[in-house]
Amino acid sequence: MVEMGLKSLEFQLMDRFSEMRKNRLGFAIGMTALLLSSGGVFAGGSLEDHLARFSTPGPDRYADGSIVADGECYALVWSPKGTTFAGFNADGTPVSADHRVVLAGAIASGGRCPDTIFQIPAAEYEALKDGEWALCLVDTRTTDGIPTGVYAGKPFRVNRWGSLNGGITIESGSVAGRQLTSCVSLPAASGSGASVRAKTLSAVPPTAKQPKITDFDVYGGEVWLAVKDTVPYLSYTIISGETPTDLKADYFSDVVDGAANAEIAIGTAQTVKRRFFKVKRAE
Repeated sequence: MVEMGLKSLEFQLMDRFSEMRKNRLGFAIGMTALLLSSGGVFAGGSLEDHLARFSTPGPDRYADGSIVADGECYALVWSPKGTTFAGFNADGTPVSADHRVVLAGAIASGGRCPDTIFQIPAAEYEALKDGEWALCLVDTRTTDGIPTGVYAGKPFRVNRWGSLNGGITIESGSVAGRQLTSCVSLPAASGSGASVRAKTLSAVPPTAKQPKITDFDVYGGEVWLAVKDTVPYLSYTIISGETPTDLKADYFSDVVDGAANAEIAIGTAQTVKRRFFKVKRAE
């Protein structure tokens, strides 16, 4: 590994919009993060810890084919030996209780995951060493296209995700003059291999509230619905039809982010054939 000059940065996890957007580079770990002069990231602990090094060659993309935005989230995930990571719930938690998000960071830059080195505490590594590792690109954008990053140790919201898997090797070396005992290296770290695309839809966690329409209004050729019991990690839209059993995608509908403690308003065009309306998760 090449030795590089380091600049120390302390990251404090504050609320998702103010502090994380100021830093644009935030790790969901309680450690000091060190920024490599080459544009990569080093998150360090003690010399007895183990090292995970990963990156993607890029360009990485969202499901619609657009290149990942700066400040988007990548996550290093783990699953038991012989299994594949089962995916994310929309609130950033793993679908399977046996799987783990080891590291989540709002670190995307230049359409890729930069070269990132993360020290795993020795005690934690002992519990994880026999499992399977994957690097995931996580689409955390709100409807205005801005990534929400990480909060409380996990992605704040997950719209869709994609992963690079397998090919783990152990190696020794030094970073910034510090000798390290071993390194878990994902295959994309060398800069070769496939880019990653966040195309798998996240699951809705069983604890999520079900949206309820509380009021509606019709004016100016538009129908407006007031909706309660939404959650901020999901976006919502309207489906409509001539009868309650004939509800289909409404291409005129707004797509609106949910809110934790307030009602949201969703609008669509008024037409003769759309007389019944329902609110659902936007996909």
